[in-house]
Amino acid sequence: MHNSKYKSKEPPDEKEITDINSVPSSNKTSLRQKAEEILEENEAIALSHKLPNMHQPTNLADVDSQKLIYELEVHQIELEMQNKELERAKEQSQRSAEKYIELYDFSPSGYFTLSREGNILDLNLVGSQLLGKERINLINSRFGFFVVDDSKPEFNFFIETLFSTKCKASCEILLGSTGSNLPINLFLTGIVTENCDQCLITATDITIRKQIEEEINNTNIELQRVNAEKNKFFSIIAHDLRSPLNGFLGLSELLAEGLFGMTLEEIQKIALMMLNSATNLNHLLGNLLEWAQLERGLISFEPRSYYLIPGLKESLVLVLEAAKLKNIVIDFEIPENLVVYADKNMLESVFRNLVFNAVKFTSHCGHITISAISLPDNNLEFSVKDTGIGMNNTIIDHLFSLDAKTGRKGTDGELSTGLGLIICKDLIEKHGGQLKVESQEGKGSTFSFTLPSREM
Repeated sequence: MHNSKYKSKEPPDEKEITDINSVPSSNKTSLRQKAEEILEENEAIALSHKLPNMHQPTNLADVDSQKLIYELEVHQIELEMQNKELERAKEQSQRSAEKYIELYDFSPSGYFTLSREGNILDLNLVGSQLLGKERINLINSRFGFFVVDDSKPEFNFFIETLFSTKCKASCEILLGSTGSNLPINLFLTGIVTENCDQCLITATDITIRKQIEEEINNTNIELQRVNAEKNKFFSIIAHDLRSPLNGFLGLSELLAEGLFGMTLEEIQKIALMMLNSATNLNHLLGNLLEWAQLERGLISFEPRSYYLIPGLKESLVLVLEAAKLKNIVIDFEIPENLVVYADKNMLESVFRNLVFNAVKFTSHCGHITISAISLPDNNLEFSVKDTGIGMNNTIIDHLFSLDAKTGRKGTDGELSTGLGLIICKDLIEKHGGQLKVESQEGKGSTFSFTLPSREM
């Protein structure tokens, strides 16, 4: 009988034999060779230790028994080798499964398995984070519950398309009920499973990309605005600034060539026309300079408390002269001791532009009222009201847009660039106020704004 360190056990059952026979012939031969090598090594070790139970077979029955034992021992070794191989395969499979789970859970995208009704059947960790709840609490929840109302039609169409066409589809949606203060933009890509009763969804957070796109779009809009303002600026320089200058030069030439043949009345009329042109030119140059400084951020904002009337009347000297030329009456309904909290230079510029604009569009013998009233919230409301030609709604809608040209001239043909009102709007907003306008064609206009009466 052969001796080995492996003890004889019960014969293998039919299942084990079947498992061995199911192994491919090449692998089975290799496995048997390895088993026989191990058995021979074990026998060699046993011989070297001169085990007492070893003896040579003496008859045929012993030989057959020994062969049977040999086969059983080889088969046992083969089974043990197969068992070890299965254990290694199992460990490798577990490691692969763990890696898959890690990749599935910690992927940068959310993965969802949805039913035809849109219920969540499975999802990864990132998916639960996108929806703002624990994964276990999201199973069997409707995915559409987390989609904002505006995006629900698109999401429903996306699900319907997946199951009806059985083709890959994608869409962009907005998540709202996620526990986050801000909505989340998602890009969804989906396919249906082989049995067509589920769909697999990949959800990518594109919120940052959307924000960048919006910033780029806003930048483009701002660039267009700046470009329009640049073009308007050049237009003012090329045309609006040149026109009053040409008029001034023409009057000077007429006066120089025909002075001795003119009456005193004619000379005075030309002089008044020259004064009007010079006033308009000075006002336009001042606005151009102030607007350029505003755009470049070169004007400092230094509000303080001061009496309004003394400085206001002084700043309106040239405007009051232009009003006299048209016999326009200007009334001040502002208390002499009124104190206002504002940047003095900016506020005087606002009044200068508003009153100059009122004079420009008011006919001869018209009336302009500059007033101030106290409001309950310690603010002051100022207004400049005229009896001029007024405006329709179309003009009002484009009143503060530099790239829109109304094409209107004053009642004496004065040019209008619209730049003064834009400067007023910017300066008032720096004070935290808002410029408002009420107007009716043929009846006049009222421009009003609010300022604090003291430092807040």
